[in-house]
Amino acid sequence: MPADPDEPGTDTAQHEPGGRARSGELLQLFFDQTGEGISVFDADWRLQVWNQRFLDFTGLPPELAVAGAPLGELLLAMARLGEFGPGDAEAEAARRLAQLCAGTPSVTQRTRPNGRSIELRRTLRPGGGFVMLYAEVTERLRTEARLRQTTELLAQKSGVLEATLQSLPLGVLTIDAGGRITAWNLRALELLQLTEAVLHSHPTLAELSRHQAEHGLIEVGAFSGLERPPLYQHTRRDGVVLEVRTSHCDDGSVVRTYSDVTASVLAQRTLTESERRFRTLADAAPALIWLSGPDHRPAWFNQRWLQHTGRTLEEELACAWPERIVAEDLEACRAAYRTAAPLRAAYEVEYRLRNADGSLRWIADKGIPRLADDGSFQGYIVYGWDITERKAHEAALGAAKDEAERANRAKCEFLSRMSHELRTPLNAVLGFAQLLQADTDEPLSPRQHARVNEMLLGGRHLLSLINDVLDLARIEVGAVQLQLGAVELQALVDDCLPLVRAAADARGISLRIRPPPLGVCHVSADPTRLRQVLLNLLSNAVKYNRPAGRVELAWSGDAEGATVKLEVHDSGPGISAAHQSRLFQAFERLDADRTDIEGAGIGLALSKWLVELMQGSIGVRSEPGQGSTFWVQLRCAEAPGAALKAPGGAGTAPDPASAPPAKTVLYIEDNVVNQVLMEGMLAQRPGLALRIAGLPEEGLAMATENPPDLVLLDIQLPGIDGFEVLRRLRAEAATRHLPVVAVSANAMHSDLDDARRAGFADYVTKPLDLVRLLAVVDGLLGPQSAAAPEPRGE
Repeated sequence: MPADPDEPGTDTAQHEPGGRARSGELLQLFFDQTGEGISVFDADWRLQVWNQRFLDFTGLPPELAVAGAPLGELLLAMARLGEFGPGDAEAEAARRLAQLCAGTPSVTQRTRPNGRSIELRRTLRPGGGFVMLYAEVTERLRTEARLRQTTELLAQKSGVLEATLQSLPLGVLTIDAGGRITAWNLRALELLQLTEAVLHSHPTLAELSRHQAEHGLIEVGAFSGLERPPLYQHTRRDGVVLEVRTSHCDDGSVVRTYSDVTASVLAQRTLTESERRFRTLADAAPALIWLSGPDHRPAWFNQRWLQHTGRTLEEELACAWPERIVAEDLEACRAAYRTAAPLRAAYEVEYRLRNADGSLRWIADKGIPRLADDGSFQGYIVYGWDITERKAHEAALGAAKDEAERANRAKCEFLSRMSHELRTPLNAVLGFAQLLQADTDEPLSPRQHARVNEMLLGGRHLLSLINDVLDLARIEVGAVQLQLGAVELQALVDDCLPLVRAAADARGISLRIRPPPLGVCHVSADPTRLRQVLLNLLSNAVKYNRPAGRVELAWSGDAEGATVKLEVHDSGPGISAAHQSRLFQAFERLDADRTDIEGAGIGLALSKWLVELMQGSIGVRSEPGQGSTFWVQLRCAEAPGAALKAPGGAGTAPDPASAPPAKTVLYIEDNVVNQVLMEGMLAQRPGLALRIAGLPEEGLAMATENPPDLVLLDIQLPGIDGFEVLRRLRAEAATRHLPVVAVSANAMHSDLDDARRAGFADYVTKPLDLVRLLAVVDGLLGPQSAAAPEPRGE
């Protein structure tokens, strides 16, 4: 790099070329070896001398660093290289040029794009221009920053230490190796009842004690220096108790602290007195009381416990639990304790404790955790009560309950058998009456038709009474099980009205439905049981109405949309308030016994029980001469994909012409009368071929050898029942997929549930309803037979 011809000493170098060369070499060596960057500019602000470090610190490429390069161009190049940060490069270069051309020396710092910090020191030359030195100060700045942070932190900690010392609840005195007090806090002045002026003279402990004694703060000799124990308590004349603790340091100094422990001392005295009172009360208590420590071991037993076991307290504490408690109960006690103790929770357990005379007494323990003021676990206090008599009563009650359940099961079984035995003869009466009524080959005369019709009415009334009585009995023993679902009210009403229309027409009574508001259409109910309730209310509205009266049916939802109220209004004589309270009692007919109106007084009581089982309510509004309104309120239900509809016992018989031709039905039934009845009923379908088997084994053989299209299967068969027959049919490949319909006088809901679970395609109850039977047969043998319905009953 060229030397400056204006530098001092260059005149001699002009007359001595060799000396000038050596001077340039020395200058070049100095420039290259120094750790700083150097650049020299003349009075015209042009570059004269520089070294490699100058290029390193400025980021300039070597081709721009030439002798005579203008300072402004070099600054503009640095700005464009990003050395001065983002922004307008030309404006930034101009601003910095103006600063450098100022006539005063300067020291500045800047941060390069690589994050390193450099310091620029500008020195003016006598003849104009300046020398710029560049030095990296990154580490120095970091060190200075750390030093400032450390200084600030030290000052902060000193302040915190001072604030902490002054806010401590302890009084603190610092005593140097010479025995003089050198430092203290305000709490020490408060506890020692001193002024700060007393300690400013830095007295010794002996001098301090004399001062306190002279001012009546302590007894003479109460403080005699450092010869007292490292920890002791001192009571001031005003009753405040101070705990004094002395700590010796390695340098010979001493730190003495003073704590006000008056509250804890008083609390300890109170606790001691409280424990004494507790033990006195516990010893006199009728309960068996014991304490455990935090290690779960017994720590104390009251006198009641000791009297029970016949041991002294020392003997009881040394006794093992297996010696106290019956082995079968011990593990349950330990499990309860192990579960509760980690959670610091209460526990309860019952066990048999050995008495002093060897007898056993039942004890009910309740363990309550004991916690210290700081929340630490101190063990349990356990109260035990003698429950031997209660256990004896519970055993007797359990035996009585078992006996009641046995009797209940026997009653349920009796009801099931009674239902079967009562419905079986009615099957012949109602079945053959239906055949006589439906006989087109030998039609009945009008008189005979009327007589058969009366037979059917009487038989169905008898069947209704049997069903009601059995339902009442089932409810009493809790044997009624409902299947709640979404029931469409409109479909339910459409199903029920035709069944009471004939009776209404006979008395000239009009039936009217009040259209419901939009959105009120489904309730949560058992469809069969809700149909039973509605039929009962409609039948009563017809029976107890005046001739040529009216019956109106309506339903609506409440304001919240949570419930629906179904109402049946009649124009009958009405019911007095006194009689209304008796309406829903079983076998209560009010004054109807003196009329020719049929009934047993069961329907409303049964309806009330059924509605309440469906989580609803039922009631009546009536005034004499104004008619009556019976209502049922049930919860609303979401409409399912296909709403549940109450299955009916009667309907419109399918057209015989639509029945599938050339189908074979196998009927497995041991009762000859029932066989003849089935034969007559299925004769309504000329395209069906009926085969009859009197024994289950015979029916299985017939079904296997020549599989029919449909099997009608009685449940109560000799030898093996219908469920076993179905199981065997499903086990054979030839009969595995045959539709099988149960035909039985067992009409309990549990019977239908069992049939559904067993896999029957449907369930038809006796007495057989001709229309219902033909509908089931046509449904299973028609095109839709692939989708067999679930079992259902009338």
